[in-house]
This record gives sequence, C-alpha cells and structure tokens, in this order.
Amino acid sequence: MADSGFVSADIGKIAEFERDSADAIKEFAAIKAEFERINSVLLGTWKGAGADAYKYETDHILEKIGSVEDVLNAINEGAVKSIRETYDEFDEEMGQFNQNPGAEAE
Repeated sequence: MADSGFVSADIGKIAEFERDSADAIKEFAAIKAEFERINSVLLGTWKGAGADAYKYETDHILEKIGSVEDVLNAINEGAVKSIRETYDEFDEEMGQFNQNPGAEAE
C-alpha cells in the first residue's frame, strides 16, 4: 500500500443489491398475488377431478417457490451484512492510512 497514494474501496454494488432486493421482493409479491388471483377465479368455476389436480399442483408449486423475501432477507442479513461490516472495518483502516500514506514504508 505504501507505494500508492490515496486508497479507496467502493461498495456500490452491495448497496445496489440491497435496493434491488426490495424491488424484487415487491415484484415477486405482485406476481404471486396475481397468480393466486387467477387461480382463485379459475377454480371458482372449474370443478371436478381436473380442478382438484390442478389446485394440488399449483399449491405444491407455490409451496416450493417459497418466499423470495425470506431468501433475500437471509442473504442481506447474512452475507451482505458481513460484507458491510468488513468494509466498514477496512474503510476505517484506509482512513487512517490515507491520513499518512507514507508512514507504513518508513
């Protein structure tokens, strides 16, 4: 590090991921709500074994898909939080280094 001047790090992509996560959660919730609405309308008029099989399959699909919100929140609370904490520590060290970049070489 001593051979260079100012050192910086950019975590813009991390912040972008966090912002995009919120958008993805909203979009997925809207898609899921529309899917459920369509199924409700369809199953409101469709009766019989075919309807029962269809409902079973769509319920199974929704169960397997789970919640994008849970997944993204887990990522943001786990990996992203850890990256931010590590970055904050690194940023503090770089702030100290940048105050006197030649001191390390001495």
